[in-house]
Amino acid sequence: MNRNILNQTELTMKTKKIYFLTILITTFLISLSSNSYSRSNLEEIKLLLKNGKYSRAEKLINKSIETTPNNPEFLFYKGIIETNIGKSNEAIDTFRNLTENFPELPEPFNNLAVLYAEKGEFKLAKKILEQAIKTNPSYLTAHINLGDIYTKMATEAYNKALEIDKSNNIAITKLSMITQLFNYQPNTKNTEIDSTKIIKQVEQEKQTEKQLEKDIFKSIENWKSAWENKNMTEYLAAYAANFKYPNNMSRPDWEAYREVRITSKKTINIIISNIKLKFDKEKIIATFNQDYKSGKLEQISKKTLVFINEDNKWVIFEETSG
Repeated sequence: MNRNILNQTELTMKTKKIYFLTILITTFLISLSSNSYSRSNLEEIKLLLKNGKYSRAEKLINKSIETTPNNPEFLFYKGIIETNIGKSNEAIDTFRNLTENFPELPEPFNNLAVLYAEKGEFKLAKKILEQAIKTNPSYLTAHINLGDIYTKMATEAYNKALEIDKSNNIAITKLSMITQLFNYQPNTKNTEIDSTKIIKQVEQEKQTEKQLEKDIFKSIENWKSAWENKNMTEYLAAYAANFKYPNNMSRPDWEAYREVRITSKKTINIIISNIKLKFDKEKIIATFNQDYKSGKLEQISKKTLVFINEDNKWVIFEETSG
């Protein structure tokens, strides 16, 4: 199997008459440290790779990783270098670690699949490419490579059929079609994925979800405190204007009912634990364990509160127990 650097961003692998799978030396465009030394190292590594100077590139990448051990771009190029100098097992370990530590990046999945395909482990390569596509459905290279995997698997199946019956015209025709169809260099020069956008999107989603979680936790705490302190103004304000009142009550009836139930108690103590949130479109569903104590009465129940955003405030739309 021959390896040729086609340009700065692409490495293509060829097997027999079928040009098989593409490893992208993708410029991740991940925001590096503000350390100019790291940035200059990266540019030098890219230039060394372009010129095929892998020994020097390997020394420089190892030195860079010592300085910034968790930089995914340096680790990615480490795997590329290991691939080019024949250290396939080390490259597999490098790309596998990248998929585990940075699962939002599709490129390491792609390259890991290529290396397994080289070893003839097509089913495993197929599974990994499917994970790359799951990570980023618009990752064209993975789709192309997955098609090549299916083609390679089909080629092996037809060859086995011909071992059983060398004169089988169906197998001969289909194998010939595959060979003719794939006896060319796939055009994958326009398949670079801007991973910065992917990473930023994932980070924004995580930040948004984290902030929503804080807001809901705060709303639950305020609701609980108002209940314990028998502060009916704050307690009732925790509920939405279109709250689903139990037993088809009107809001005035429900508010009067709750006020009697709450203010008549001498003391109220509530312990909430094991809060779990589910984000469902415009609603957030909170489930938790509630330990309610008032005098000699103690009730432990599973509570569910459905929150909606009303006037920039998360309020209770629905409440159930049990």
